[in-house]
Amino acid sequence: MTSSVPSSPSQLFPNLAKVITTDDVSQKGTGSYKANYINWCRVSKLLLDKAPGWQFHLAHYVDSSHVWQAPNGTAYVVGYFSGPDGQRTPDFPQAIMDNRNNAIPFDKVSARDLTDSHRRCLCTAAAAQFGLGWQLWAREEVENPHREEKKAKATPAIEGVAKEDQPLTTEERNMLVGLIGEMSPGKREDFCKSFRFAFKLGDNAKVAPAITSRKHQVWIQENA
Repeated sequence: MTSSVPSSPSQLFPNLAKVITTDDVSQKGTGSYKANYINWCRVSKLLLDKAPGWQFHLAHYVDSSHVWQAPNGTAYVVGYFSGPDGQRTPDFPQAIMDNRNNAIPFDKVSARDLTDSHRRCLCTAAAAQFGLGWQLWAREEVENPHREEKKAKATPAIEGVAKEDQPLTTEERNMLVGLIGEMSPGKREDFCKSFRFAFKLGDNAKVAPAITSRKHQVWIQENA
C-alpha cells in the first residue's frame, strides 16, 4: 500500500482511513468484554510508513507540564501532530483515566498515568485527525488481507462439571493474565489481593496459576 500523505495543499493532513487491516488489530478481554484495539507501537509504525515526517506531541500546560487541569480538578493531556512542511493539527484533548475509565484528579496523576495517556492520545488523535483506525471506534468491519480467517472452535463443556467450574482454554487464560499484566503496579497489587481474598488463596499465592475456570474469568471481567 502506498503512502497516503497528501500531495496537494488543498488537503493538509494525511488520509489514513483505509490503512489498517485485521493483521493490525489485537483483542482484549473475552465474550461481551472483548474489545478490538491497535497497539500504540503498531500505530507509530503505521505513521512512520504511511505518513513520514509527521510527529506526535503533547502540548504544554501553563506550568510547562504535559498534564492539564480541567475546571472540576480532573486531569487531561492535549495531543497534536506536526507535519514535515510546518503543518499542525488541531489540539486533541484526552482525559487521564484509571482502569475503569474514570477521570483521575489532577493532583493524583502518576508518571504511569501520564505515559499511558500519552500512548492512548497518540492513537485517538491519529484516528480523529488522520482517520487511522477509525473503524475500531465506529465498530466498522476492518479489511481482512487474507479474506478468510480460521474460526476458533468452541471448547465442549465437560459433563458433570458445574458451569462456573468449566476450565478455560489456554487462549482465554493468556488473555486474562495479559489483562492483569497491563495494569499499573499499584492497581495490579490491589487487584491480586482482592482476587486472593475472593478465592481464599494464601497471602503470597501467585494469581496467574490460579486462573483456571469460568468463575475466575467472570470475576476478573467484573473487577478489572
